[in-house]
Amino acid sequence: MRNIPVGTWLDCGCCGTWFETWEGYVDQDQDEGYGICRKCQGEIREHDEAEWDKAIATLREGLNDQNRAKFDAMPRIQQKAMVWDALDKGILTYHIVPRV
Repeated sequence: MRNIPVGTWLDCGCCGTWFETWEGYVDQDQDEGYGICRKCQGEIREHDEAEWDKAIATLREGLNDQNRAKFDAMPRIQQKAMVWDALDKGILTYHIVPRV
């Protein structure tokens, strides 16, 4: 990741908007002169969380009642770790499809 100074003007690689970086801006590994604006970062976060919700629900559905209760009691970060583990072990698979 690059360190991009506050106040740098970039083109959003997502929507094409010209925007100025802000305090705490995190480089999204775009080409030189490009970044991701606040609006698109928010939409990406929302999409990512929705995908996590689906993966967590899919893993949860495959558990027996006792394990489902344990899983439900876990913090979200631990549920995400369980999803990663299930993906690594091939218990769950993930298919990337284009957003429309």
